[in-house]
Amino acid sequence: MARYPAWLHRPAETGDAMVVSFPDLPGCLAIGETEEDALTQAEAALTLHLEGFTHDGVAPPPPQALGAHLFTAPAYATLLLITARPPKAPAVRVNITVDKNLLVEIDAAAADSGHTRSGFLAEAARRMMRG
Repeated sequence: MARYPAWLHRPAETGDAMVVSFPDLPGCLAIGETEEDALTQAEAALTLHLEGFTHDGVAPPPPQALGAHLFTAPAYATLLLITARPPKAPAVRVNITVDKNLLVEIDAAAADSGHTRSGFLAEAARRMMRG
């Protein structure tokens, strides 16, 4: 998984919103109302940005060391490392055991949210792993 340096800051032009920018990837930005929201959005933005390079058949620029960015900080910024999610891999069929009544609830919730059972369970697992 790729890890890129990022600045977490609050530019005057965004009001109260927090911004995450990636100095090694111009144009890759994430904005959130809170620090936590901005960081969650940053992971998604980084992943999508890197997938774009892959889709175009171009190697993304390698991340520079943190020290390379110490003197380019926006005002009142924190330097972080953001990890991109791994690229999607082919689906794998699995066999799990679930209480029958719980499965009925899962299927109903999946249908209500417009997901398949597999998609619903995968998203639930992602959310649990994020914390």
